[in-house]
Amino acid sequence: MQDFEPLFVAARQAIAAGHRDQARDLYAKAADKARAVGAAIPLAHALRHVSDLDREAGRAEPALAAADEAVALYRASPDATDLDLANALRLSALAREALGQAATDLWREAGALYQDADVEAGVEEVARRLNLATRAAEPEDLAPLARLWREGWSDAHNGIVPEALVALRTPESFEERMAKALPQVRALGPVGAPLGFHLIKGDELNQFYLASAARGTGAAGVLMADAEMRLAEAGVATAWLACAIGNTRAARFYEKAGWTRAGVETVPTETSEGSFPLEVWRYEKRLAIDAL
Repeated sequence: MQDFEPLFVAARQAIAAGHRDQARDLYAKAADKARAVGAAIPLAHALRHVSDLDREAGRAEPALAAADEAVALYRASPDATDLDLANALRLSALAREALGQAATDLWREAGALYQDADVEAGVEEVARRLNLATRAAEPEDLAPLARLWREGWSDAHNGIVPEALVALRTPESFEERMAKALPQVRALGPVGAPLGFHLIKGDELNQFYLASAARGTGAAGVLMADAEMRLAEAGVATAWLACAIGNTRAARFYEKAGWTRAGVETVPTETSEGSFPLEVWRYEKRLAIDAL
């Protein structure tokens, strides 16, 4: 019996007992021992578990590092199965989405491998995840996007912006503004049933909304990655967005995605009766345009 094998057993027992941090440490020790003896497949298995537990605990960066190493090990080993590689690709994709990065290609590769391995649960998960791919908005999206925008705006802004502005945000106003903006809108999810959208105006991420049902699915990270890529492709070095003062949930997401609060300023908010001056938090992010 190899030195790392009892650690795998102990880690599984720790998980069964609800001690996930202890299990993570045991899997990390198993990885160290497998690495020391050049046991590539057990090392990759251990790294997969470390990645999964790190991501669940909110440690996305080490989760990604562990998953990517496992992917590389499986690709290099003739003893790795398609299912091994698919599971590692899945973890790499999940970690990337937790960091606000797109992972469409990883999901597609994992899906093909799950299909070959006849793993129905994996195929179904990939299908759900690929529904999070971003795309240009279509005419069929107009009504659901306007409704999503209205619901998202109300949820985020009622009680923290002036009542005069709330009164102007009628259902009709969202339909009119969405109809005008639709050619520039990027949507996420199935045509006719979008889960979110963003709208860019110049160097500004002007609108960014996600359906409440899509929260916690990685959709926000996918959508933000697409917005930042579009801004960078347009040559924007430093992008900015406005966040209503007091919208702490949105602020936390922006900061997690690497945006920095640059200060407070008054912006002219578009309404059916002209511009409405609104004091907001200004967020900025330096984009890596040289990498494109």
